[in-house]
Amino acid sequence: MKIKLFTVFFLLVCCLTSLAQKVRLHVIVTDEKNEPVQNITAVLVQLPDSVLIFKKTFNGEFFLDVNANTRYVLNMSAARMQDFIKAFFINDTAITIKAVMANKVSNMETVTIVAKKPLIIQEDDKTIVDAEPLANSSTNAYEVLEKTPGIITDQDGNVYLSSTNTATVYINGREMKISSADLASLLKSLPAGSVSKIEILRTPSAKFDAASSGGIVNIVLKKGIKLGTNGSFNAGYFQGVYSTKTAGININKGSGKFNSYFSYQFTERNNFEEINSERFISRDSSKLSQQSFTTYPGTNNYISAGIDIAFSTKLNFGYDLRISNNSGKSDALNNIDINNIYSQALLARNASDIDNKNNTLFIGSNVSAKYKIDTIGSEWNTQFDYNYYRNRNLQDYQNLSYLPSRSPVLGDGANNNNKNFIVFKTDLTLKLPRKYTLETGFKTSISNSNNSATYFKDTGNNVKFVDAFQTNSFRYKENISAAYLQVSKSFFGFIIKPGIRLESTDINGRQLIPKDTTFSIKRTDVFPYLFISHKLFKLFGFPLIGNAIYRKSIKRPYYEVLNPFPRYVDQYLFDVGNPGLKPQFTTNYELNVSFNDIPVLAFGINDTKDIFSNVTYQDNVTKVAYRTFDNLGKNKEYYFRAIGGKPPGGKYFFYVGAQHNFNRYSGFYQGLPLEYNRGSWVFFMFQELKATKTLSVNMQGFIRTKGLQNLYELNTMGGLFVSVNKSILKKKANIIVSVSDVFRTNRVGFRLQQGTVNAQGTRVNDTRKAGITIRYNFGFKPKEKEDKKKMFETPVEIN
Repeated sequence: MKIKLFTVFFLLVCCLTSLAQKVRLHVIVTDEKNEPVQNITAVLVQLPDSVLIFKKTFNGEFFLDVNANTRYVLNMSAARMQDFIKAFFINDTAITIKAVMANKVSNMETVTIVAKKPLIIQEDDKTIVDAEPLANSSTNAYEVLEKTPGIITDQDGNVYLSSTNTATVYINGREMKISSADLASLLKSLPAGSVSKIEILRTPSAKFDAASSGGIVNIVLKKGIKLGTNGSFNAGYFQGVYSTKTAGININKGSGKFNSYFSYQFTERNNFEEINSERFISRDSSKLSQQSFTTYPGTNNYISAGIDIAFSTKLNFGYDLRISNNSGKSDALNNIDINNIYSQALLARNASDIDNKNNTLFIGSNVSAKYKIDTIGSEWNTQFDYNYYRNRNLQDYQNLSYLPSRSPVLGDGANNNNKNFIVFKTDLTLKLPRKYTLETGFKTSISNSNNSATYFKDTGNNVKFVDAFQTNSFRYKENISAAYLQVSKSFFGFIIKPGIRLESTDINGRQLIPKDTTFSIKRTDVFPYLFISHKLFKLFGFPLIGNAIYRKSIKRPYYEVLNPFPRYVDQYLFDVGNPGLKPQFTTNYELNVSFNDIPVLAFGINDTKDIFSNVTYQDNVTKVAYRTFDNLGKNKEYYFRAIGGKPPGGKYFFYVGAQHNFNRYSGFYQGLPLEYNRGSWVFFMFQELKATKTLSVNMQGFIRTKGLQNLYELNTMGGLFVSVNKSILKKKANIIVSVSDVFRTNRVGFRLQQGTVNAQGTRVNDTRKAGITIRYNFGFKPKEKEDKKKMFETPVEIN
């Protein structure tokens, strides 16, 4: 294990950073008869700050020395010729651009490397990760999320940007108000190719919900391409211990003002989870050892469709519909022994067999409208969302006692969970004189949940009776309304953006069965925000930009952690909610630096009061453990993050990064004082090699040392993921071969020693899989009309 992890670590750090330098740009321009074009006016602009580098008139060709590792836009025009506009990236080698200028229809070819989107870019307080290279070695959207640099996921579906507070996960800008396990199940039903990008907001502005103490992760799904009629077909097969098969089709149609798309994906999957654990149920005499093996076979059907209508150049209307239907089951076998700690004598032997059958339906619909007020960025956006989530689960279990010998206990139950989410949001952005930008908006969301569970026991002779311990009925309603205002101003090289958000919370929950338990949260809170940005200095010709961010946020207990009914896991473990949970408040401070729009350094503090976390408590009489949530007191987390690498655009690029988190808890755990400190590291990297024009190799990996997850201490773990992408049929098709978790090091070893609980063990999933994916693109684009072609605007200022 150590040797394999060292190999992963070696691949993480075996990357060299290239220094910026001057390289030669050669431009050749001919007409359709291959004759040199005369009297050409050329304008070369450096991105991203639109600096004018070069402007002159030439005949046929010209040479120019420019900065390496830089993005440019080249515009060339000549009498009776169509303009040539080209965005491109220059790496550390000389390049030649050949352009063919025609009278009516352009026919331009680039001989050398063209521009490529960076894998990671920074936009103010938001980090954007291109999902395409991550999707090449992934089977679903959840795996894309797992491989996103800077994001940590656990095996229960929780997502972390830090090591304490879970991040709030959005899909297309809307929060999914479902449990982490249900959200993970939903993401696993989405194809990997459906993800366009991942947006990471560690310190979201006042425009976003304050309920994001752990930051926001927004998964942006692809929509239809707005040019021509086109589509794609994909099919994939992945084999680990079990196999996964998937196939789907996507069709887009665009005709100017009206655009539409439709996609369908089918997935048949299987996975397993193996848990080996030990829990000391008596400090002086005995321990409980458990070996559990669970399989998760299932199928999913995913449909998405949408339309986009441009009523005018200013007004745009859109509608999107997404449906996911997931059918699955799980078969769990648990063997449990209780031994004397000292003599190892067997005191008891038990087993349980638990079978679940479930069906999940998710329907998400969105109506949106955008009105462009002017041409400088003022606009009014309005959205209305309705989401429906339904889960049906049937469970059968039997508990067997071999020592001492007892009659088996049989049980079965049915869980029904229905949720409705309605969201209305409107945002106004105004570009004002003197470089002021005003942003304001209003949002209201309503969430209704109804949960019922009916369980029966059978102690023999096929005589059933109601299991009052697990039978329950619970209702939950949440209404959160918010208004925000923030202003940004640029002056003397600074960008200052203060903001404030007002949120009103109205939460009501009521358990009807087995007893009437009612709780209510009604409160109004104010959340300030401040963002300051400044260009520090230039390094290798690129600006270094420093950002300082301050914000306050809230994390409200949601439905699943408030519901007090117990959920059966096995005869020694239950999940139970805590209706007495209080909201937690976090103050965030961060300083970060970006280089050429790529984040490179960050320092931050997350100071949390009344932090609530997943905890495990043990009943000292029955020795049954309960997983629940509780307010633990205070936590202050310090973190540092660094990223570096070689920009994309050449034959090889990479990034490598590290993040350190140090947590300091102070409070109580199961009524006992809690003073706990722990630091952890995460190292990650991504590499891409373009072996030829049609063959590329990607490699992504991570290592996590001394990880902390809800006070569970994790052993060192990591993973390496490799994919090879080959383009065929004139780049209309791709064959992708991938291997996930090459060394099978992505396994969790854990230890919990808090309160009355002392437990340790390992948790392993079917993470190593080899697979092949085939994608084929078809269709055509309409010819561009010359009179509607957007002209290039030369920057006025020269710096």
